[in-house]
Amino acid sequence: MADVSIEYTFKVPDEPFVDDFSENKTKTFTYIGPDVCTVTYRVGDGSSPYTQKIDGPVYPNEAQVDIDVVANPELLPIADLLWGRQYDVEATFDEDTLSDGTVYLVQNNMTIHDYYWIPTCNVNDDTGLFESWKLDDDNVAILDLFLRDPLSAGMRTYLAKADMFIEILDRFELSTDETTLFNNYKTAVDNYRVKVATPWKFENQNPFDLEAPKIPMELVSRHQQIKSAGLDNLMSPDIDPA
Repeated sequence: MADVSIEYTFKVPDEPFVDDFSENKTKTFTYIGPDVCTVTYRVGDGSSPYTQKIDGPVYPNEAQVDIDVVANPELLPIADLLWGRQYDVEATFDEDTLSDGTVYLVQNNMTIHDYYWIPTCNVNDDTGLFESWKLDDDNVAILDLFLRDPLSAGMRTYLAKADMFIEILDRFELSTDETTLFNNYKTAVDNYRVKVATPWKFENQNPFDLEAPKIPMELVSRHQQIKSAGLDNLMSPDIDPA
């Protein structure tokens, strides 16, 4: 076997650790490892394959399968995950700034190991032996995503209600003063969402210490007028025009 260095492109979530791929983002990674990666797995169980960088024992309840990354480049994400990242990789960060001036950190050298956990394979029901790696209909590897959900029940409820409030008012033309208040409130909600939903970006900040943005009473009154007039569902996609 020879060591190779091969770049490949793979899908990544819109935001690390959040299961949302609506923006169809991709990222280029580099696999550095053997051209044929030998994978060990437990017979009858396709959920825990692993590689050995140093030759080790293969136990009686284990078997092995090879991944040829040159002949099968669609398996590069799987081989890269299992072979592991280079030991000398250190995380580096860029600073970004929210509209309220809060500075947070964005890692700029994430590898596939920062996004995904481990691949799985299909095994034969009768023999328990490897049959295939799990790929989707487009021949793309299916990997388990690292997920984090730091939102408390209160945070999630507040954001859901704030989104509904904003969605209704967005359908109407407000006065100049109300528009300013509304835009400021939307910005405050967006900033709050980022801070509580991705707290790992912010140094020395406890998301549970953050106060949710208060709604200006002028906007509450306008919202009540809209509801009392029966206009809160105006142009709603749930309304049948017939």
